[in-house]
Amino acid sequence: MKLYLVRHPKPDVIKGLCYGDRDVPLADGWQVPAQSLKKALSKDGDGASMTYYHSPLSRAAQLAEFISDGQSVVVDALTELDFGEWEGLCWQDIPKQEIDLWMEDIVHSAPYHGESLQVVADRVWQWWLSIKDNPTEACVVVAHSGVIKVFVSLLCQWPLAQCHRIDVGFNSLTELYVQGDFVTLKRLGAGDWVLP
Repeated sequence: MKLYLVRHPKPDVIKGLCYGDRDVPLADGWQVPAQSLKKALSKDGDGASMTYYHSPLSRAAQLAEFISDGQSVVVDALTELDFGEWEGLCWQDIPKQEIDLWMEDIVHSAPYHGESLQVVADRVWQWWLSIKDNPTEACVVVAHSGVIKVFVSLLCQWPLAQCHRIDVGFNSLTELYVQGDFVTLKRLGAGDWVLP
């Protein structure tokens, strides 16, 4: 199965805002790169049966509905990490000692009283195990940076504590080929599909 992990377009928020699982609107003009993505997936899929899944947050749901012609399935497990008390704050306004505490054990700690990275990994993995054997040639997942970083780390058996090093830009496309427990990473966080 081909597995495409797509990050939502840029949201309309102030720079540096911690918005995690907060529902925020998309910035104007998001449909332009979305159209390019839709064409690229259609061309790459070349008639393959595609199944679409997306986070319930509107920034992912709008893109998923657009590229799937309304055929995408909402999955709560694909929601971005809940940053609890940090939601709605700018990163520069969060006390440095709290961020340092989080970074000491980024996988298990949640000094913001939200979800830990391990909680996100557990819910994403449980969902994946429930659908991975479905008979489909291609699967498109529209989600968030944190979810995609965790998902790639789990599939590739990379240390979860290092997943923050994966660059997943807005509108990016990560492509993997999954056959049983064998995973090939073909493209990681690429935005090159938007080029003519």
